[in-house]
Amino acid sequence: MSEPALTERRPLLDRGLDLLPLLIAYVVLLALYAWQASQRSTPTIFNDELELTQLSRSIAETGLAARRGEAYGLPTLYAYVLAPAWWIDDVGRAYELVKLIGAIVMTAAIFPAYALARTVLARPWALGAAVAATAIPALAYAPFLVEEPLAYPTGVLALYLIARAATRPSLARVAAAAGTAVLASLVRSQLSILLPVLALALAAHVWQLERWRERRATWRRPDWVGVGLLALGLVLAASAFLGHQSDAWYTATGFFKTRMFDYGLRALGALVIGIGVFPFVAALPALATRTGDPDPRVRGFAHTAWAALFVFGLYTAVKASYLSTTFGTVTVERNLIYVAPLLFIAAALALARPLALARPAGWAALGVGGVVALYVLVETPYELSSYPYYDAPGLSIAALGNRIFAWDATAITRFLVVLCLVSVAALVARSLFRGREALALAAVLGALVVGWNLTAEVYAARGFRAQSDQLYGNLPKPVNWVDQLDGGEDALYLGAGIDDADGVHLLEFWNRSVHKVWSTDGTAPGPGLFINTDLLKPDGTLYPDPNVRWVVAENDAAVVGTKVGDARGALQLYRIDGPLRLVSEVRGLTGDGWMGDQMSFNQYAAPGTSDRGFVKILLSRVASCSSKDLPGTATVQVGTIVVGPTRQPALGKVQETKTGIVHQCKVLPFLIRVQVPFRVEVTIEPTFSPRELDPASSDTRRLGARPEIGFIPLP
Repeated sequence: MSEPALTERRPLLDRGLDLLPLLIAYVVLLALYAWQASQRSTPTIFNDELELTQLSRSIAETGLAARRGEAYGLPTLYAYVLAPAWWIDDVGRAYELVKLIGAIVMTAAIFPAYALARTVLARPWALGAAVAATAIPALAYAPFLVEEPLAYPTGVLALYLIARAATRPSLARVAAAAGTAVLASLVRSQLSILLPVLALALAAHVWQLERWRERRATWRRPDWVGVGLLALGLVLAASAFLGHQSDAWYTATGFFKTRMFDYGLRALGALVIGIGVFPFVAALPALATRTGDPDPRVRGFAHTAWAALFVFGLYTAVKASYLSTTFGTVTVERNLIYVAPLLFIAAALALARPLALARPAGWAALGVGGVVALYVLVETPYELSSYPYYDAPGLSIAALGNRIFAWDATAITRFLVVLCLVSVAALVARSLFRGREALALAAVLGALVVGWNLTAEVYAARGFRAQSDQLYGNLPKPVNWVDQLDGGEDALYLGAGIDDADGVHLLEFWNRSVHKVWSTDGTAPGPGLFINTDLLKPDGTLYPDPNVRWVVAENDAAVVGTKVGDARGALQLYRIDGPLRLVSEVRGLTGDGWMGDQMSFNQYAAPGTSDRGFVKILLSRVASCSSKDLPGTATVQVGTIVVGPTRQPALGKVQETKTGIVHQCKVLPFLIRVQVPFRVEVTIEPTFSPRELDPASSDTRRLGARPEIGFIPLP
């Protein structure tokens, strides 16, 4: 007979020794995750990581949450947990501490997971389930500056308290569970759904009470119909209420119910794959056959697990469906990770107390679990081309099979299907074996599950690290070069044509003095306050005035001021005296220097040189050289600059117009006499697509040429 989950009180030292294996497991896992955190060189998930950085830094510096100096409401509690790390002036050292805090906090999920498991399992089984729950692929989130590192252990703690409340409800237990659910929602807003989990678990407990059983025994068909109609009415009323409160709920449930089913199962499939298939196959029949268990602790756990699976599954389906209408089709396993500990504990329960396959209900439950698992394994896309897949780290194990063993999606599906069938066979064998054979089988299954999860987690972390290293390698060095040059005084970033904001976000992360992000053409990125400037005068004076002495400007927007230090790639630091004013700016270029069908160049000032000279314009298609030529007619207009009706630069009096034909592999030059300030507008029709030159190309943009424009002053 297995050891009871709850034992009589024993000496404190003995109970402490019982927890020693748990503490050892925590330290071992923490060592792994801390090492992984130390290997992560820079944030990569924007805007999320930068926003949490802004909030926690502001709390550290002022005690109040803000983004780029703009007051923020109530941030995630994780921002307060991380804030002390930013008391360290050196950004690199502070970032190392932030990552370590994430590893410490997220790995601590092992403790509430163990406590939850001990409500229904003996110590060895509970330890195995807790270790598995803290080895899932989602632990690769630990060093990220996102909410999950604190949300995961807080969510597991809330589920533990909900299970206790659902076992023997009392005012104190229900209050503790509800309070922790509210606390979890302050870490991550999604976890507010723990309150409905609590309500459903309590409702299931009340439904199973003896006096309700006796009352139901007297019901006739009309009574059941009435209860069913009442339940349906409550569901419809709740849906209508949520539809008024949430655009996501209204959109998903009102118009995209099919997407809810499809994309919700995608997320479930990623979770099932990531945790090793067997825990899910075992959990469903274990929970289905335990809702009427004579042990109130097992019933309370089963009710909590079913409530959590339903509520978290519904939330995930709604979220995925809504994202498909506003962002894109995403496999959002990230929103389902909180139920993983419940699945591991239920699977351990199936091993510790074998399924009653002598009864038809046991076989039916096992069959349903196997069929559901098979369906999601076959229907889930493995996103093999998107490794590492941030929103579904469980899919990293499929990427491993693809990249290490060269398996395609078909081979991966076959392997997972076989794994599912083997899982069903293992559960049947466990119901037949007794004694040492049963324990040996359970030990092997447990070791394989933990090994699978750790492998997936390590491979997910490896992908995230490679992604981080790639971004870090593209940064100018030292990464805090602005802080070093401006002495920590407030600095402004000014850009134009920002089509990839990662560089801006990383500049802001690594340089704490960059507090403002502006652009001249409406492309400034968030999160937080950003300014798209107006042109105040044709001499390049911008509005509003940032009231700073330091400006980091892109090549597309040269600033009137003193250059400080060398240029870092396309960035130059300026020290300015007086209002912010541009020397020149380019608009209409992509990040790799191409124009579409039009672009413009404004020369506002010629400090230190003559204001008369020539503008040199080179329109190049050398980079698109091909035996196939798709010529375009280029029209160049040069004239004065005026402030347009939208307070943006516009072409005033046209002083000269020139045309020419731009060809593949060639450069079309223009040289035109000008006087500062002047504006150049270039149009090219028709444009071409790189795919038209090479059908194998994935670049479908419409391009004109790669322009080079510069002012040549007269002596």
